[in-house]
Amino acid sequence: MTPPVKARSGHILLDPKRSYKDLVRVYPDIHRKVVEMNRPFVKESDPLLPEVLLDENLRDLKGDRKPAGYNRQDPFGLRLIFPLADERRAEFYFTKPARCQEVVQITEQVSAMLRRRGIRHTVEYDRLALGPPRGIPGFGPMGPTAGVLRS
Repeated sequence: MTPPVKARSGHILLDPKRSYKDLVRVYPDIHRKVVEMNRPFVKESDPLLPEVLLDENLRDLKGDRKPAGYNRQDPFGLRLIFPLADERRAEFYFTKPARCQEVVQITEQVSAMLRRRGIRHTVEYDRLALGPPRGIPGFGPMGPTAGVLRS
């Protein structure tokens, strides 16, 4: 499958036989990629934060627990999220506030990294449940339910 040009989120779902523990060896490289992509948004007051986050996340992965990821409150920064969604399948995704090429690029790079390590997974884009599209103020909703009256 050809990846999209731009996406808001890029999801990596590990094979059901895999767990968070399988990410221990590759996670430092993933973390470094996220930190590098966020370098323009990092505040000077947080110089050690990426290393502290890396240590905490590795500790969780080694214990086969869901890690915190990289979820900084930078308005334009890239985030690495480990959702609570499915207990039977380890998943993580990259996201930015707007559709962009960076999300697709890092998702594809990390997917290639996982393939080289023999970690089976699938890649999906824009799976976030963001709700129905909003309409223009004063003109009502847009999308498949436009014009449907609810009581």
